[in-house]
Amino acid sequence: MGSRGEGRAPLRLVVLGSGPAEPMLGRMASGHALLAPGGAVLQIDCGPGTTRRWPEHGLGFERLAGLLLTHHHLDHCGDLPYLRFLRRLVPGPARPVLCAGPVGHRALWEGLSAAFGDHLEDPEGAWSLQDLADGARLSVGPFEVEARVVRHVPGALGYRVRVGGRCVAFSGDSAPCEALLDLCRGADLALLECSHPAGRRSERHLSASDVAQVAAEAGVASLAVTHVGAGCRGVDVARQIRDAGYTGPLRLVRDGDVLDV
Repeated sequence: MGSRGEGRAPLRLVVLGSGPAEPMLGRMASGHALLAPGGAVLQIDCGPGTTRRWPEHGLGFERLAGLLLTHHHLDHCGDLPYLRFLRRLVPGPARPVLCAGPVGHRALWEGLSAAFGDHLEDPEGAWSLQDLADGARLSVGPFEVEARVVRHVPGALGYRVRVGGRCVAFSGDSAPCEALLDLCRGADLALLECSHPAGRRSERHLSASDVAQVAAEAGVASLAVTHVGAGCRGVDVARQIRDAGYTGPLRLVRDGDVLDV
C-alpha cells in the first residue's frame, strides 16, 4: 500500500492488535507500531496482549522512541502497567521513552503507581510523560506528531504522524468529526476503526459507511481498517466500504500484518 513511498526505504506499519474490546479469536486489542526507516519505533496504543507480539517483529525497548495512547479505555491501554513492569526487567536504552496520552494521562500513571507500588517504580528515569491537548504537536525521535481531540469520550485523541516525507493518520476510536477529517486529509495511509456495519449510527464509533465517507472526503491515498467490531461478524465490511463510495486501495488488517507506506 502507499505507492508514494516507492523508491525509498519504507515506513512500516505493524499491526500488533486489530480487535475491538470484545475478545476475538486471533485478534489482540488495539495496538499498532510505526517503524521508521532508521529503525526507531512509535507505538500507538497498547491494548491487552499487544506487547506479547513484539518478538514476532523484532521490537523492544531499545527501538521504542515513544508510546502514544489515544484514550484510556482498557482495550487501548491495558498493557501499560505491564510495559512499565517490563521496563524494569529488560535492559533498554539510556534515554527515557516518551509515554503520552490525553489530558489526565499523568493522573492515570500516578494511579497505576499507587495500585502496583514498587513493581512499577521508575528510579532511573526510564520514562517521560506528557499530557496532550487538542492541537498538540511534538517530535518523538524522527516522528512528527499532531494530536487532535476526536469524537469518542472526552479528550480522546487521534494522531497524524509524519516521518521521511510520509504521513499516517490514526483515528483511535472516533465517530465522524471535523478533527478526524483534518487528521486524514491527504494522508498516505489512514488507519481507521470500524466498530459497526454500514447504516448503524453511533456517537462514539465509525461504521463501514462512515469509514468510506471519511476516507473519500479526506482524499487519503490508501486505507487500512482495524478495530472491526463484533457486530460486523459475517458482514462483508470491505464491500460495504466500496458501496459507500471509497474507491482507493483498501485493506482490512489482522494481527501480524505489516504494511509499507
